[in-house]
Amino acid sequence: MPAIAPDELHIQFATTKDVSQDDLRRAREVVARALAHAPRPVLYAKATLSVLHDPAVPRPHLVSFRVDLNGQPVNAHAAAATMPEAISLAGTRLRARVESTAQYGDTRRRHTPAPR
Repeated sequence: MPAIAPDELHIQFATTKDVSQDDLRRAREVVARALAHAPRPVLYAKATLSVLHDPAVPRPHLVSFRVDLNGQPVNAHAAAATMPEAISLAGTRLRARVESTAQYGDTRRRHTPAPR
């Protein structure tokens, strides 16, 4: 499958008003990089970025990425002290789960008995 450019991938965003345009751009790039070599077609990608205004919360920046790889949901979530850190953590988790999905598919194909 060819690599997906950040501009080619349509990502739906939901944010709170405290999320900057730089954070949105960074999230778009991170998701596109994580899905660049996805083993299946990407049907949709959604990203939620929010900031909690509770001083008691140690990691108030929340990021959630939800992707549909040809009918298989892949999700990654992160909370961090800063938004760039939360985006990076969620992106790393998304990439690992997409790679795991590819390995799982390869394993199933190898171990499935041939029909008689």
